[in-house]
Amino acid sequence: MVRVNEKVQLNICDMTVNGDGIGKADGYPLFVKGTVTGDVAEVVVTKINKTYGFAKLNRIVEPSVYRQQPLCLRFDDCGGCNLMHMNYEGQLKTKSDIVSGNLSKIGGYPEGSYDYEGIIGAENIYNYRNKAQFPVGVSGGKAVCGFYKNKTHEIVPCSNCSIQNQDINTAVSVVLEFINKYKIPVYNEKSHKGIVRHIYVRSTTDGELMVVVVANSNKKIHNSDVLKDMLCEKVKLKSLIQNINTSKSNVVLGYDNITLWGDAFVTAEINDIKFLISPNSFFQVNYEQMQKLYAKAKEYANLDKDKTVFDLYCGVGSISLFMADGCKKVVGVEIVDAAIQNAKQNAIANGIDNAEFFCGDCGEVVDKLINNGCRADVVIVDPPRKGCDEKTLSLINDISPKTLVYVSCNSATLARDAAILRDYGYTLKKACAVDLFPNSTHVECCVLLCRE
Repeated sequence: MVRVNEKVQLNICDMTVNGDGIGKADGYPLFVKGTVTGDVAEVVVTKINKTYGFAKLNRIVEPSVYRQQPLCLRFDDCGGCNLMHMNYEGQLKTKSDIVSGNLSKIGGYPEGSYDYEGIIGAENIYNYRNKAQFPVGVSGGKAVCGFYKNKTHEIVPCSNCSIQNQDINTAVSVVLEFINKYKIPVYNEKSHKGIVRHIYVRSTTDGELMVVVVANSNKKIHNSDVLKDMLCEKVKLKSLIQNINTSKSNVVLGYDNITLWGDAFVTAEINDIKFLISPNSFFQVNYEQMQKLYAKAKEYANLDKDKTVFDLYCGVGSISLFMADGCKKVVGVEIVDAAIQNAKQNAIANGIDNAEFFCGDCGEVVDKLINNGCRADVVIVDPPRKGCDEKTLSLINDISPKTLVYVSCNSATLARDAAILRDYGYTLKKACAVDLFPNSTHVECCVLLCRE
């Protein structure tokens, strides 16, 4: 058994979901930040538990074939891109192994018991994100923004992020310049005083930007017309919005918005479908990879013009509308009213008349649909990271579709739910990972479960 402060040499054989390398000292696992699979590393043990421990990297004795120099100069401080020290070949292998490993260890589906199609990689691994949320703080008497240091609320100044759309980086720098020039008070989460909390920016598929200043105030920010002019000189501004968030929580956005200039929404076009996106709308952060993910979900759904699809957790209707041209009817259900309003607007904007959207609790809405004679041949779910709750899984059993397509950003909770669904008669047939988040450990996946 190793001891705290002991220096040991490890062969890094695996990676955690947080991007830390895993090596074993006489069979005892140690997690080491800053290492990658294949490294031979000298480490110092910092903490030990009964079954595993942690160590700090002292030096790389022999670098892995997957190791690379991170592009971002703030990589060691920022908690965002936790795989940027690994080349893309290694990143894809790591993510693919995480997905298949979770399906095996948590879901009870070992390799070979289903068709695992591996991972679909991205062509662009830098400057791909279409959305940024930068917390704003004060350093040296000036407003700064960036990302929180890993496991802290300490801001790492960074307004030129390597994975953000470059126009987003430009817009953030302009807003920061405006805050400092006009001395707009920065929010302090301890005293709950100050105004500016976050800078939040979305970019569209045609390069237009929505810039949102998240404020601890329901009064319009002073000189917002000047901010508009400053932004228009540098970027293709479509919308300037003030989001009102006066809560004492760490939630980024409040519910209410003031349109300071331009439109209340922006438009993105995916697969010839236009989506109206408001500040509070959920939308995937990588347009190119989103299209590949939804195409895989559509392939697994195996649609035809006689089939009806239920899309639970439908959000703004992105998956629903993607499926609509291949089926008889698609029904989207979502508990967030603003998202359902966006979904209905999106259907109208695209002339899609075989998609219906309902706001409310899934169980209550689906019960009414079934009582009115509506049946689903295919159910699609795309839940939040925590996965489906027991009520939703039971509801799927009640709907009893032959085909269930589960899209997830967390393969661990997906695997847990797949194990529960097995008890309802659903068997995993196919699975595929899609990398929407290069340089981080996050990965989307899509699986097909069929009722025997």
